[in-house]
Amino acid sequence: MLVFISDIHLRAGGRTNVPRVEQLKRFWQRLETARRSDKVTLCFVGDTFDLVRDPSWFATPHRPYHPMSPELEAQVETLIRATLAAEKDFFAVLKSQVDGGALDVELILGNHDHLLNQVPGARVAIRQALGIKGGRDAFPMEVRFEEEGVLAYHGHVADAVSSSEEGVPFAELFCPELITRFPLEIRKQLDLQHPHLDDIDDVRPVVAVPTWVRTLAQGEGKGTGEQISKVWAGLVEEFLDNPHVVSWFKANHKTFRFDFAQKMKVLLAMSARRGLKEQSRFAAAHDVLFRLLDTKFSGTAAKKLGQKGNERLRYVVNGHTHFANMTPLGTLNGGRACYFNVGTWRTVHQLGHEGAPSFMPFDAMGYLAFFGKGDPLGRELEWWQGAVLPRVAG
Repeated sequence: MLVFISDIHLRAGGRTNVPRVEQLKRFWQRLETARRSDKVTLCFVGDTFDLVRDPSWFATPHRPYHPMSPELEAQVETLIRATLAAEKDFFAVLKSQVDGGALDVELILGNHDHLLNQVPGARVAIRQALGIKGGRDAFPMEVRFEEEGVLAYHGHVADAVSSSEEGVPFAELFCPELITRFPLEIRKQLDLQHPHLDDIDDVRPVVAVPTWVRTLAQGEGKGTGEQISKVWAGLVEEFLDNPHVVSWFKANHKTFRFDFAQKMKVLLAMSARRGLKEQSRFAAAHDVLFRLLDTKFSGTAAKKLGQKGNERLRYVVNGHTHFANMTPLGTLNGGRACYFNVGTWRTVHQLGHEGAPSFMPFDAMGYLAFFGKGDPLGRELEWWQGAVLPRVAG
């Protein structure tokens, strides 16, 4: 039995309404019912760990987008060991099943944990916590499961925000310097303990974050809202002056074209205008970027299935977006082909704007399972997604 999950984003101090270990126990109960006596191969499809959005970076002179150095390597290993300690019960459940022979674990890296392949000590610690072999060996960025006909990779390679052929991807600049810093600066500058400040970490896609900030500010009283907007505007101005950011925009802008880099710059500049009242225009700008990103994943999947070496594969499995998706690709490689996104195991704040723009939070959880030929229900696969919405008081 082959099972895929993605985007758990473990880090010390990370927030979750349902403890990770309780999610895992509930998940394993489902697998126990389905697997009968078969061993389960559980594949984590990237971003199992979050090395980009950890606030503890700001207690150091280092950032996840800096060139690798002994000091940066030591910081990454420190973050991983802190995460393994904070989530020791989660890893103990997995290790107990590995030790008992019921489970194999495959770990694919994504854009939030790809630094692990530059830090051998962290890889050793992770494998020890899971009870799996490999020691200092690099983790894969993609894996082929020939028997099931599956190609699995995180999916960020199709996302202009989160991947780059040259240099640092935009998201590795944007996430720490704006998303992670924003609640820290609000508390520091305004001494404001707002209950929803840390929700910024759960906003998806990342291009929706400026819209979320404006929604937060407009939901407060005039004075507080203006102060929140002022802090965000200051962070945006600092961000756009950051030499790494300046270099990214220069490298990714095509002369005389209103390309993705320019759209992202305009969106950020609009979000910093505290006097802008046309909220619908701002939401529309977000939509342009979202559609630009959202249409690329299944297309990239189809192209990958057509590459040499993938002739026996018909399914592509991604994570990354945090939004589950199943898109039939037609007939490829002699059979039905399909793109799957297995979503996330964390809280998501998703934008809706048919009425006034607002974000709906929900706890997501999902998986994709492939069954052997002897499955009593005759299943080849099962794609399952769930969401829990907290009850609104009042």
